Amino acid sequence: MKKTLSVVGSILLAATALSWPAASAQEDPAADTAMMLVMDASGSMAERTGGGSTRIQAAKDGLDAVIDGLPDEQRVGFRVYGASDVAEDDPAACTDSERIVDLDTDNRDALRQAVADYEPVGWTPTSHALREAAKDLGDSGQRTIVLVSDGEPTCDPDPCVVAREIAKDGIDIRIDVVGFDVSGGARKTLQCVADEGNGTYYDADDAESLTDSLRVSSVRASRPFDLTGTPVKGTPTEDGAPLLAPGQYTDTVAVGGPSNYRVARTAPDSTVHVGAVISGVSGDLGASATLRTKRIGGLMCSGSTTYGLDMSSRSPVYYGGVSSWVRDADSECRTDDELGVQVERSVGQIEGRPIELAVYEEPPITSELAPGAAGGEPEWVAPTPGTATEAVPGTSIASAPEVGPGTYQLDISAGETQVLAVPVDWGEQVRAQVDAKLNDEVRDAAAIGSGLDVSVINPLRRDVTISLYGNWPQDWTRDPWANLRENIAFRTGAMSWPLHPANRAQNDTTREGASLAGMHYVVVSLKLRGDETNLPYTLTLDRENVLGDVAPTYADVDGLTAPVADSRLVDSPVTAAAEKTDDADTRAAAGAEDSASLLPWVVGGAVAALVLAAGIVMVLRRRR
Repeated sequence: MKKTLSVVGSILLAATALSWPAASAQEDPAADTAMMLVMDASGSMAERTGGGSTRIQAAKDGLDAVIDGLPDEQRVGFRVYGASDVAEDDPAACTDSERIVDLDTDNRDALRQAVADYEPVGWTPTSHALREAAKDLGDSGQRTIVLVSDGEPTCDPDPCVVAREIAKDGIDIRIDVVGFDVSGGARKTLQCVADEGNGTYYDADDAESLTDSLRVSSVRASRPFDLTGTPVKGTPTEDGAPLLAPGQYTDTVAVGGPSNYRVARTAPDSTVHVGAVISGVSGDLGASATLRTKRIGGLMCSGSTTYGLDMSSRSPVYYGGVSSWVRDADSECRTDDELGVQVERSVGQIEGRPIELAVYEEPPITSELAPGAAGGEPEWVAPTPGTATEAVPGTSIASAPEVGPGTYQLDISAGETQVLAVPVDWGEQVRAQVDAKLNDEVRDAAAIGSGLDVSVINPLRRDVTISLYGNWPQDWTRDPWANLRENIAFRTGAMSWPLHPANRAQNDTTREGASLAGMHYVVVSLKLRGDETNLPYTLTLDRENVLGDVAPTYADVDGLTAPVADSRLVDSPVTAAAEKTDDADTRAAAGAEDSASLLPWVVGGAVAALVLAAGIVMVLRRRR
């Protein structure tokens, strides 16, 4: 997954998640993370960069900056490869990798000394180094390999294959790659390693950009991964399928058929909701997966398809959801003690890709649904921008901070997705408006399909955005970015279907999803081809009750909780700690305070980390 080197947005996103623990039982976000820095020590690292420094000196400067900012609680190790002066045809050249500093927390002085002693002399056994780094990290907890290389491997096997092997058992390990002053085949190989390793690829061509890339990757390694939950493994058939209670889970999309799961129903006529988020492959346009609920050993109850909200992005993400609800009140789909759930690739290259599943059981509704009461499609009413405050968005639903109505100052880099959480009650809708001034670098990077997308996702990962295609508000910018010849004020937005319990009977899939109160998610993604592009923008959020009192009544069932406006409906390791506080204003303050700190690693609580987070904006605001 390719990431741009305009890193203000990247570091802001990373800072958000650092304010929450990696697991609900953890108080320190870095305590359950581990990172191995894997550095290319081949002879080509002695060459000079475009900035005049040698590659090795640039690497040392970047590593020193990262080490200075590492959280005390994060376990870090250091491994080099190609550091021995041996002949290329010597078998030792392809096993030339050494762990210089063991994985530990209290080793910063040793890391600095290892960096100082690090010299480039050998060849490039990338695959061997990756395998050894995976062994260094062990087999539990969130683990990241940060690979820095300036060339193609000189030894078999293909490092793409090795990266796939390392990542095949789940999403709790990933490989971030910094390609330093590379192009052509070497760049494609390193990009492939990041894609197959469920990580991010960064281009770096000088000392400053290398330092930025290493810093961003190290921050990512200190926070929960974008897709978060309890690991499970779906089965090819219903026999032996894992039983999922309400909560959040991770798996990979099955190869060659469906993944099967089971969900036990607590009470007859409850509704089981299952949502999915899939991390796609860079460049894979239009991929999708089919989600189904079904009777055990019987027919399908309901089905739907996930779709990508940023399909032309270098980091596509696919959202979707399905429920067990059917119109026939006498159907066994509404009464069976246990239901089956299936996830299956429809099209695209998503087999083997990480998937997050969210499961929620809604109590039985005892009031009439009155299908006609949900009303027609509402008209767009533009929210009025106010005084903007800095915000630190999440990179996914799992890490999205809660905010209320207001105007927020952000910036976003090419290929990024940013997410904010907004409480939404029955009868309410969310309206989101983006304002930006398109600059030269954005216009230069624009191609067919480029633009900035805004969508609204429901608590169970379903897109509930009203399509305004062909009926845009008059003040929205409708011209394709690739056709623009001057910098202009740009405006776009999105609004959700108002929440009504009867929407579940609608045939429109986006409206069908607008049938649950709870935390909704405003998703902003920037689609550009540029490697250095960054777009500052403001996001104005509003929510309004446009339907009146339409809240349903629910049966009182032990163990089931009715949906309410500020509930995420499923717990994730990232959000569990934030839910412990009743002070929504405190949680909404993510990024609204200033600090002079460079990186907001804080040992001692989420609030302190949030206060420090926005200080990065002041220090690292657009290095160019």
